[in-house]
Amino acid sequence: MVGMTILLVSILILSSVVGSLAQQRAVNRETSLAVTAARNVLETLRSQEFSEVYALYNADPADDPLGAGSAPGQRFEVPGLDDAADAVGGMDGEIVFPTVLDPLEGLQLREDVELRALGMPRDLSGDNVVGDQDLSGSYFILPVQVRVRWRSPSGPRQYEMATQLCRYNKS
Repeated sequence: MVGMTILLVSILILSSVVGSLAQQRAVNRETSLAVTAARNVLETLRSQEFSEVYALYNADPADDPLGAGSAPGQRFEVPGLDDAADAVGGMDGEIVFPTVLDPLEGLQLREDVELRALGMPRDLSGDNVVGDQDLSGSYFILPVQVRVRWRSPSGPRQYEMATQLCRYNKS
């Protein structure tokens, strides 16, 4: 009887460990997909003409360089992940800039935005002043955050990556 009890407890522990390992493997796979997607988006941003990055990847289709709605925009798809509750059209990824939505002027890239993940507020124009003007066409440094949200069996998950883009001298 004691031997059967020990065997039963051992089997229960083993099945619990196997279940936990399977769930952790799924979480690791999903996180790997999110990290890869975020890195790919950052590399895509770096490969663009620096002066056009903000216009190509912000939330305002009206300022797209080749005409309204022609740019990729701020959202992107991450194949292999289940859509988060707030995903727009199956787009789990989002590109975030330090912006303000002005009721009259629309979306503005600004230095005075409080956004800790991007080290904001800070000077983006290189004039040593943190102002409240729209720098959509005159930024020297461009803080960007890439965020991926998805639904996992263990609950809602999120991965974020932030960096500063800048113009490189071409000699």
